[in-house]
Amino acid sequence: MRRSVQFGVLVASALVVAACGNDTRSADPAPSTTAPTTSPPPAVVDPKLLDVGTYPTVPYPPLGVAGSPEAGVIADAKQMANFVVGPWAIDERLIDPYLDSFYLIDTATALMGLGPETVAVAAGKRGLINGFASERQETDKTALVNAVLRFSDPGAAAAAAADMGDASAKFAIAGSTPTVVAIPGHPDAVASTYPFTPHGSDKTRATIRSFTPHGPYVLMQFVQAVDGVDAAAALVAKAIDAQGPSIDQFKAAAPEALAAVPLDPTGLLAKTLPTTSAARAKNAVYDIRGAAHFQTDPIASTKLFKENGVSEVAMAKTNVYQAKNAAGAIAITDSFGMEVTSEGTAAAAPIPQLPHSHCMGFPKGFYCVAPAGEYAIEARGEQLLDVQQQISAQYVILTAH
Repeated sequence: MRRSVQFGVLVASALVVAACGNDTRSADPAPSTTAPTTSPPPAVVDPKLLDVGTYPTVPYPPLGVAGSPEAGVIADAKQMANFVVGPWAIDERLIDPYLDSFYLIDTATALMGLGPETVAVAAGKRGLINGFASERQETDKTALVNAVLRFSDPGAAAAAAADMGDASAKFAIAGSTPTVVAIPGHPDAVASTYPFTPHGSDKTRATIRSFTPHGPYVLMQFVQAVDGVDAAAALVAKAIDAQGPSIDQFKAAAPEALAAVPLDPTGLLAKTLPTTSAARAKNAVYDIRGAAHFQTDPIASTKLFKENGVSEVAMAKTNVYQAKNAAGAIAITDSFGMEVTSEGTAAAAPIPQLPHSHCMGFPKGFYCVAPAGEYAIEARGEQLLDVQQQISAQYVILTAH
């Protein structure tokens, strides 16, 4: 959550447009570092001592199911995120932000944020249902977008992969027409390559777009590598090898049952302050694999989460991390606080009456984090008092009910 579009890192628009097409995403990645030594768990704070502003302090009623196919498509894509392999799991050097770091796809039109319009049109004609993409890079060297796109059945996915690959191969980039390229070990991958030199750079990158049918899915990769076409193709192959078995574990809702997708299978989201943000990946609960897509350093975060038994992460107006116990929540809180401090922020007043809370100021906002029993809570906003009130209200919801 620390590196968000609202307050932080943006990739140069020229690279986004030339490399992947229109940029219409919303993002809000979160933190990660090695956990420091923790203190004994504090006693629960009396809610009357906390300033919660006008925020609610009781859980919401059970959220039920999506209620419509359109809402179900989004809910299903959020659950798919738990089974999309992050670039860092394919090459551990790929942890730097690239584009928006993640992308939830709920329509074929949304796919234009990841590539040419003709590719999105091809996917739409074959009945694209939804998808999820994870995006990272080793700055100035290699970038990878790994995505899973879902269709109604294997036949539709196979046809879509062929059509999308053909559309990509015919789309000239900066005057360069792509050429067909083979992906090692994957003769069914439909891929093409072209050279691309980012504005202001003297390093030309070999770029590959690849589309591989896999059951009812198309595994889509976009790679840029300064080490040449062979290196880019090898990275695509590794991504396909990793992604296929992972998405096979996903129990997707049947197309005719999307309206019945549960919005809050574990009940944690009903205990989390909701958001009206346009970020479609918000108002959801992820496991640690899914949550890693939203972390500043997904490798360090995953290690931190495993060490402290994180079972699920709710992302809404606040983010709530459920650890195995109170000590784990404090470890996560202290670790997040250390990471934000290391980013050059200015110390701000901690949340009144909340032990182990940390607040930091950014040029255009504030970040706070605090433990609440076995939960760690983080929030960000433009005004310090508002962020402190968010955390305080979230604390009451989690500890007083």
